[in-house]
Amino acid sequence: MSNEPADPHGIFTGSQATASLVGWIDRVLMELREGRVNDARESLQGETWRTSGIEDGIPRPILEQCRDTLNDAAAALSADHPDVGAAEEALMIARSRFLPGA
Repeated sequence: MSNEPADPHGIFTGSQATASLVGWIDRVLMELREGRVNDARESLQGETWRTSGIEDGIPRPILEQCRDTLNDAAAALSADHPDVGAAEEALMIARSRFLPGA
């Protein structure tokens, strides 16, 4: 193992984008699990995950599939009686798109 820092240009650019998006999904899941439905709804409806690093670093077909699933989560929370379970399920599906072997 080397003590040399990793060359930032030698890292697959999608890996940081994926980590950022998975981290964002995890934060929304935590908001839901902590009962902060309004915060989760705002994050999902505002698509605060959309950054140039994420949009440029993840292949378009995967990004579009993830976006569609995140829209499902937002729809589940936009009802008069939010379906937290359906939103969590959609978030977990979106997150699973970035697991090895998925």
